[in-house]
Amino acid sequence: MSDKVSIVVPTRNRRNFLRQAMRSAHTQTFRDIELLVVDEASSDGTAEMMAAEFPAVRLIRNGQPRGPGGARNTGVAAADGDWILFLDDDDLLHPEHVAALVKASHATPADTVVSGQ
Repeated sequence: MSDKVSIVVPTRNRRNFLRQAMRSAHTQTFRDIELLVVDEASSDGTAEMMAAEFPAVRLIRNGQPRGPGGARNTGVAAADGDWILFLDDDDLLHPEHVAALVKASHATPADTVVSGQ
């Protein structure tokens, strides 16, 4: 198993919050990360903002809102990583967050879930 981490971010009409979450995800010291944003039929210019400011992020657009759980499931199904980290669009990550979680995962038994506070 590698340590690639897929960060799945569900969002709907929260473009400005999402922008801050994406900036925090881009500052991670751990580099083997893929970012997936699942847009739940936003009408506030979310897709345009993502294309202009974060073109390397994979954007998945749902034509109809499926709710946070449905959006997360869509993101997991599209993810290529060995690990999944769910990030809400109004949350921020400390620059060492992903690195600390990967390190903790290596220090625990294989059948253990690792989570942040």
